[in-house]
Amino acid sequence: MKVLDSLHEGGWLNPRVLLLVVLASLRRPDAREHIARSIAAIADVMFPGDGLASAAALGLHHLVLAMPDLQVQIANGVVWLDKRAVSQGGSNFLALDEAGKLAALDSAFASHDDGIQSFVLTLRYHLGTAYYSAPAIKSAFAYTGPPQPEGFADFQKRPA
Repeated sequence: MKVLDSLHEGGWLNPRVLLLVVLASLRRPDAREHIARSIAAIADVMFPGDGLASAAALGLHHLVLAMPDLQVQIANGVVWLDKRAVSQGGSNFLALDEAGKLAALDSAFASHDDGIQSFVLTLRYHLGTAYYSAPAIKSAFAYTGPPQPEGFADFQKRPA
């Protein structure tokens, strides 16, 4: 009954209601599968491999999905991407072709909607760290030393 009262207090924009809906959807097996497949698709768009194994082929999306602190952000991000896909003519993010998925992620990156840019940056950070730390990927590069302590400053922004 509290959920129904909250709906009347602020509608679907009420943060408490949105959180309850997102958490409830995570309990459904079909929703968890959709989220897992969506994160795998995002991983492959971000780190396709280009001659090496892709991030999803290495199973790196499972590492992100297993992070408890990211569960709500992941669910909200997938919902946002699915809505974006509908505006692009798809039924959801997974239904888009590669160019459509890239366009949706670019839109998310450029968006000022609450939390979506953070979602993309968080995924890029965790997937990128895991990808370039994976033995199959590291062995493909001649450089075997540690990464720079502060990263590589000239690669912090999206390419123009």
